[in-house]
Amino acid sequence: MDNINKSFLSTSLVLFLAACGGGGGGGGGSDYSPPPSNAAPTINNSSTDYTTQENQTSGFMVNASDADGNPLSYSLSGTDSSNMSISTSGVVAFASAPDFENPSDDNKDNVYSFNVNVSDGTLSASQGFTITVTNDTSDDVVSVSFDGVVIRSGYVQSAKVCVEAEAGAVCAGSSSTTTSNSDGTFNLTQDFTGALVTNEGFDITTNQTYPSTNIMYLTNPSNSGINVISPLSNLAHVNPNVDLSILKTKLNIDSGFTIESTDPLSNLANGTYEKVARINAQLSILENALLSIDPDGEDIAAENKTNYKLAQAIADRSGAETSLGDTTFIKNLIGDWAFSGFTLNNTMWENLSASISSYLQKVYADGDTFAHSYYSSVANSELNALLQKIVNETATEAELNSMIFSTNSVVDQNDGASISYNDNEAYLSTTTYFVDNVGSDYYTVDAVNADTTELVIYAKVGDRIVFDPSSSAVFLNHPFELSTTQNDTSGVNNIGPDQGWDEATSTLIVNSSTPLTLYPHCGVHAGMYTKGRIEIVESFDVNKIDVGDNTSNLQVRGTVSKGPFKGASGFTHKVYLKQADAGDSFHTHEFNEYPGITFYMTADQGYHGASSVTTDTIFKTKSHYSPESSGGDSGVGY
Repeated sequence: MDNINKSFLSTSLVLFLAACGGGGGGGGGSDYSPPPSNAAPTINNSSTDYTTQENQTSGFMVNASDADGNPLSYSLSGTDSSNMSISTSGVVAFASAPDFENPSDDNKDNVYSFNVNVSDGTLSASQGFTITVTNDTSDDVVSVSFDGVVIRSGYVQSAKVCVEAEAGAVCAGSSSTTTSNSDGTFNLTQDFTGALVTNEGFDITTNQTYPSTNIMYLTNPSNSGINVISPLSNLAHVNPNVDLSILKTKLNIDSGFTIESTDPLSNLANGTYEKVARINAQLSILENALLSIDPDGEDIAAENKTNYKLAQAIADRSGAETSLGDTTFIKNLIGDWAFSGFTLNNTMWENLSASISSYLQKVYADGDTFAHSYYSSVANSELNALLQKIVNETATEAELNSMIFSTNSVVDQNDGASISYNDNEAYLSTTTYFVDNVGSDYYTVDAVNADTTELVIYAKVGDRIVFDPSSSAVFLNHPFELSTTQNDTSGVNNIGPDQGWDEATSTLIVNSSTPLTLYPHCGVHAGMYTKGRIEIVESFDVNKIDVGDNTSNLQVRGTVSKGPFKGASGFTHKVYLKQADAGDSFHTHEFNEYPGITFYMTADQGYHGASSVTTDTIFKTKSHYSPESSGGDSGVGY
């Protein structure tokens, strides 16, 4: 029964549906049509290869369409797609601006390959594209080549040289570093410009090594010509308040000399070159001397570092003296230094300034490139060791006197080579006496009648006595000779070169073989120098030097041996052989060249160790001091 009913119902449903589908009037057609087909979008760009310049993000526009007018969406895929982006409107761009010099595409050839995908939601299209990045020459890295030389006291070999990438970093971070050759020269190719910096290396003559903390700069190197990195160029870099023109003025360097591009060691026969070479050597010695007693001085702020303070002290100095060895300059430098490891007392101050200034006063090359290097090397061992003893208060008087008054002997004993040093301060032991004649009756010596006046000239071993005739005719007609007997016209007892006498130059250099008493005389006419003589002494007795009541000021040529200006060499002005009053305004002076004689000097008058003469009469060790005698002795200061 159930099956019959189900069959009936199914048949009835079919008949019902058929009836509903019919209609009158013969209209038997159907209204059904299948859904329309969907067309895939298309990419219509005329080119698939594009170019763009580096440092820009722009790319190109995707020209896509859909026949059905469906909305489109865009995406990227492929090798370099991670470098790109595409907007909802189909604009392709770089995610970040490309760098031609540092490409980020997969094979680093600056050609970025990727696919653009376009979808209408059902169907999609894909097309491969490339963008080639081109170079922007305005940001090209230009390699710069620098030629130069590294000098300190001499040429420095194996010095590290670079362009400093970051202030204070020396060569850390530099893309190129080189080392100097055996003659101090270097060539550096660098892909950026900046200050040249150097450290380390060793002196080619003495093998003195320079630690990494001994750093030197040249602020504005040139890629044409030579670049000289030196202690002088360094001072102008480390202290922004001090430029090269200030240094040249304060150190009396010819204004036309180019410190940054002229190698002073290349022509030491030239006076200007020699001076600059000497100053570089003195600066190198002075820097190391200060660091030896203040090693913590480099672990502080820039304005307190050794070379910064040294440059400022040079710039701030006043007066006419320009030598780095000037005792007043060194004394003030040390007094203002503020050492971190010890408290400076007066004895330390006196001996430190005397030792350093005395040593610097001797640093002359005399045309020998090696001399500067040896002075520096010996200073590094002998001078700096003595400075440590001074600070520790263990230096002996003998050690101090040796360094201060016999500096060249210290150098000769320790330089390890057979190099002779000419003493640039030899003039301190030279005294010139001016000789004239009155017919064949008598000579005058510094305007004193040598026949009727007991004119005694005192000298000690090492002294140099020059008899300077007013004209060549004086000694041509009246040969000036020295003998162990008076009026030795026969010349039997005349002395010669072995005893220190050079008749051609009328010069006596007193040595250990020089007789203790000598008699100047005319080799032709007797009686021209009857009462005069030369006495060789170990010390001078002021009581035998007749000054009478003369208290006029003198200038003394020599080295101060005691007092706060100990070590000052040159001319000391406005000193007196006898104390003018008993007031406290006068202080005593002693000079190494005149043992046994005490001089007096008014406070705040004159100068200790000047390098030039004044109109003050020069003191001479003779028994009759004449205020009218010439003060025209000359000598080259340090």
